[in-house]
Amino acid sequence: MKKIVLATAAVLTLVFAGACGNAATKEDKAKTTETTKQTFKTKTVDNIDMKIGEIKTTESTKKDKNMVSIAMSFLNNDNAPVGVGAGDFKIKADGKTFDVYPQGNNFGDEFKPNEKLAGKAYFELPNTVKKGTLVYAPMDKEKASWSITIPEAK
Repeated sequence: MKKIVLATAAVLTLVFAGACGNAATKEDKAKTTETTKQTFKTKTVDNIDMKIGEIKTTESTKKDKNMVSIAMSFLNNDNAPVGVGAGDFKIKADGKTFDVYPQGNNFGDEFKPNEKLAGKAYFELPNTVKKGTLVYAPMDKEKASWSITIPEAK
């Protein structure tokens, strides 16, 4: 009788320990996913609040290239309409400057005071680029920048 009780207790202990181990592993994976999501400070340039959102990477049709999309949103705090477009942004990485991908469905528009504008900017980058600086440079005058990490293509 004692052997049965001890065997049952041992089996229950192993099952309980195994269940806790799996839960911890799932939590660790969730934390890893959360830490890869980047957050950026909102910057105000010429009375426009600029916010960088999610960065996604997919493989390009060209060899050794990735397509990177960067979600952005803007709020016009000025008292007049302003215009912002993806062409005002560049990525600097590995000693080179990359312009927006012209065939991408890039944002660009004029918007009124207290209105928001949101869209994505697309860049075709070598798949070796892992980090860089997103630069807001209208008329080639650098006015703001954000350090970014380029995620793996999915």
